[in-house]
Amino acid sequence: MLTHETCRQQFMDEFAFRLEDKTLDLHQKAVEQLLDYCGKLFNEITPKDIRKWVLYLETEGYKPVTIKTRLAGVKLFYRYCVEEQSIKESPAASVPFPFVEDSLPKYLEIEQLEQLRKLVEGKVRDRAIIELLYATGIRISELVQMKKEDIDWSERIIHIPRGKRKKGRIVLFTRNCGQYLQKYLDQRSDDLPYLFINNKRTNSICKRFIQYKFNDYKKELGFHVTPHTLRHTFAAHLAMKGMPLECIQVLLGHDTPHQTQVYARLYSHVRKQMYDQLM
Repeated sequence: MLTHETCRQQFMDEFAFRLEDKTLDLHQKAVEQLLDYCGKLFNEITPKDIRKWVLYLETEGYKPVTIKTRLAGVKLFYRYCVEEQSIKESPAASVPFPFVEDSLPKYLEIEQLEQLRKLVEGKVRDRAIIELLYATGIRISELVQMKKEDIDWSERIIHIPRGKRKKGRIVLFTRNCGQYLQKYLDQRSDDLPYLFINNKRTNSICKRFIQYKFNDYKKELGFHVTPHTLRHTFAAHLAMKGMPLECIQVLLGHDTPHQTQVYARLYSHVRKQMYDQLM
């Protein structure tokens, strides 16, 4: 029988090539939190223990979506343990996920997008980041890893070598976006390979810096806006222009049932809004 530490490390190694580092880290912490709460070895945990842990998280004020994410990590870990024959059956298999009310992804109306653009007028890097997020629908994690060599200027495409779940894909960008990217790059005198760099010109720009920027935008504008909001806006505006849902999902890099359901609802909502405006 494998020890907890060995099984945990093998689990991390196995899924390192399937999941984003952040997701894998969250799963690991969820398992550790469960074991700490129960005070037992991983192969001694029972379904009752896990249900008590979930109840504990609820009483501690954790949001349902957070609890769902942590329970998903525990379920995945124990499923792996069963596959490796470290235990006979998963104690997490029968534990239900908490109910999470689905809400439509927030996106910007065209007028709000223009307000955001006007807010960063004259700030070349900020405008280039906004245009890239909006024109491509990429994730912020993909943006900070992006390199200049990933861009095919003649075809107006960008290669995303390592997206979510370690899958690569290709995204398109508009001429308008290309102009702002080129304007930003023309101002640079460094030899760094990254598309966007930090203020010290020593490395790639970091996610936290961009998130801080968007927090400032939100305060200035008075409405919700994050890098991920622009990803949703990209999808919503393409839906308004009539692009099929399947094409939008390919550009977004979606491949899970949940992602499909969420964006199918967004697509339906946006198309209905367009219908109501036209009729």
